[in-house]
Amino acid sequence: MSKLPTLDAWEKEELALHERAVAHGLNLGREKLAKYPIRELSPRWLDLLNRLESAFRTRTCPPRIDLLLGGYAEDDYRPVKVKAHINARDTTPRTYWQAIRPELLWACEDCLSYLEPEAFCYLLPAYLRVVIQRPYYLPVESIFFHLCYDPMGKGRVQLAPLSNAEREVVSDIVNERRCEAIFDDIDLFDSDLLPWEYEQMVAENPQATWHDRHHFAENFALDYADRTAFLDKNKV
Repeated sequence: MSKLPTLDAWEKEELALHERAVAHGLNLGREKLAKYPIRELSPRWLDLLNRLESAFRTRTCPPRIDLLLGGYAEDDYRPVKVKAHINARDTTPRTYWQAIRPELLWACEDCLSYLEPEAFCYLLPAYLRVVIQRPYYLPVESIFFHLCYDPMGKGRVQLAPLSNAEREVVSDIVNERRCEAIFDDIDLFDSDLLPWEYEQMVAENPQATWHDRHHFAENFALDYADRTAFLDKNKV
């Protein structure tokens, strides 16, 4: 392990600010865990959870890229030497994402905006598992926003490492949420598309504009509903 750079007084204070922010976030996350325990899953959500864990079971994270703590929003503006110390102290599991504590995901939720693709795809199933088990614990719309934002730009790059099996279960989780919104007569939580959905939209209709994405998001949800009998009278 390379020697960490020496910090001056100001940089030490920056590191301390980071540590206090994460500690505060962890405490709030633990409080929310008590408020939002794991829900009893319907067969539909249990199946999605099992598929998620199966599809991502072998995904690991390289050791030399920023993971959770180094992706904390404020850290993007901290000095390079401070970031080196932050990442050196990040003990987040890198070979078994199921071991990542939900309170850490809550404390560093905004890290999804700052991660490299390999780290993003490693953390994604951890976030989605919490969304399934504790739907009110994390800001769900924010998680899906990071999947659908700028689908032919940053979103396409961030999700590029996903395998076909991983993409399929991510799509189904997103469309399950879309279907719930439609079934409950609520506006779609997010009209944007996953990168591969956007590519399909353009392939099917080269004249489609960015404003057409809401219509296509609804169509993807309805296709999913038809395929999975979501609207069956025995829906649970």
